[in-house]
Amino acid sequence: MGGKFRLKEWHYSALTSDRWFVAFALVQLGYVANAFCYVVDRERPEEKREYSALSPLGKALQFAPSSVSGESLWRLGEDRIRVQYDGRWLVELDLSLQGKPLRGTFTFEPQDSLALLFELEPGRPAYTHKAAGLPASGEFRYGNETIRAEKALAAIDWTRSVARRETKWKWASFSGRAPDGRALGLNLSSDVYEGPGGVSQENAFWIEGKAHPLGSVRFELPPDPRRGAWRLQSKEIDLEFTPWGTREEHVNFGLVRSDFIQPCGIFSGHVLIGGEKIGIKNIFGVVEDHLAKW
Repeated sequence: MGGKFRLKEWHYSALTSDRWFVAFALVQLGYVANAFCYVVDRERPEEKREYSALSPLGKALQFAPSSVSGESLWRLGEDRIRVQYDGRWLVELDLSLQGKPLRGTFTFEPQDSLALLFELEPGRPAYTHKAAGLPASGEFRYGNETIRAEKALAAIDWTRSVARRETKWKWASFSGRAPDGRALGLNLSSDVYEGPGGVSQENAFWIEGKAHPLGSVRFELPPDPRRGAWRLQSKEIDLEFTPWGTREEHVNFGLVRSDFIQPCGIFSGHVLIGGEKIGIKNIFGVVEDHLAKW
């Protein structure tokens, strides 16, 4: 496919507090746009609810010109997601999650980020902006409950890519706190931004807002990635991820296809940074396995 259909754009963000996990994404593929949002109450994870919608030819989505300027806006019927950057990110959500309304705003402050401009192959550039463990604040109404982002942390994945015809990746992201209270964040991937020696160029760990680059990582998936434990390992990382639930989409339009599985759940283990072994215990986040022909 040529023209605008070769360009793929998405903005994923997640808000993590001691109790709540709120994640959303805006995805512009040209031939279709997709928005999703889901909420997990860690006290009642079986009650996870989500919103998901498609817009043919991407008409419901206006995408920002940059990860650090302008706004992205999803508007479909009465449902709306708005993300604006003005020195910090402002997120507004007004959605119905399987009949349960989610309304409110939160902000998250920029700190060290991982920004990568990468040539996938000649004539196919990709730009991605990742950060995790960002200070967040705000408040939502979720049905009859109030979600206050007190001591919450946020993550961002903003990408614009002239993607390969067939694209695959594995990905992991979390924001949480060390046992001593320090803010932590993680972004890991494989199979998409491999540089010399096969090392992914977008792997990083954040401590109190400072990014620490990491080397390549092995993703070991269970036979059923929706339920079994994932292992993420390298010389710096030894993590186990246990799914609590899964968001997935399988879109097939003949010439184009997207198979997407994103379990959310708990990370435990450790990460080595500068000789310090940092314990990871019950930090909530996501992993992803994605294969697309677009």
